[in-house]
Amino acid sequence: MALELHNYWRSTSSYRARILLNLKGVPWEYVPVNIAAGEQHGEAYRKISPNGFVPVLVDGATVIRQTVLIVDYLDKTYPENPLLPVDDAGRRRVMEFLLSLTGDVQGRTQKRVRDYIEEHFSRDALRNWFDYWSAEGLAILEALAARDRPPGKFLHGDRPGAGDAFLVAQLFNYGQRGIDFSNVPTLVSIGAECAKLDAFEKAKPENQPDRAPDSRF
Repeated sequence: MALELHNYWRSTSSYRARILLNLKGVPWEYVPVNIAAGEQHGEAYRKISPNGFVPVLVDGATVIRQTVLIVDYLDKTYPENPLLPVDDAGRRRVMEFLLSLTGDVQGRTQKRVRDYIEEHFSRDALRNWFDYWSAEGLAILEALAARDRPPGKFLHGDRPGAGDAFLVAQLFNYGQRGIDFSNVPTLVSIGAECAKLDAFEKAKPENQPDRAPDSRF
């Protein structure tokens, strides 16, 4: 039985999960969750994801609801094409990058936060918040990516992995909102190398089956 990824085409977290599965090279099935129509609030989906979030990876009786845990699960269960470095120092370096991105960066600018600020304050307040925290987040990621970076085109050497998947999805998110990348040359360089690979191309939001032809980002 193939793995199932319950996800939404435009979700940043779903985007990186699709890249992870493509890099891992295991068969998987795309299961769309229509966030725009509120499917995430339905009883059926809440049985899979109690908080209504995407993505969710289902492997038989095993259900994984966080993308960092998806990385760990895939590497332990399907050891070919590892997503994390095999050495301890490299693994710690990439895991620090993943946790910083999901917590310090995405956590402050994710949709729930944006929706709350716009509803309770104003659109201008949202723009100021997003611009400030996206710049701060990118500076953090640039420093982490450049520090102790081994030779190679990607975040950790000459083979793409989990860090690259998380980075590309976040750059896409920010790029759609007009964020300036001029101060993060390491991130931009890594992203450009990833864009050349089929695993990343297939995972792009615009290439997903549940995207309506007239859907905007």
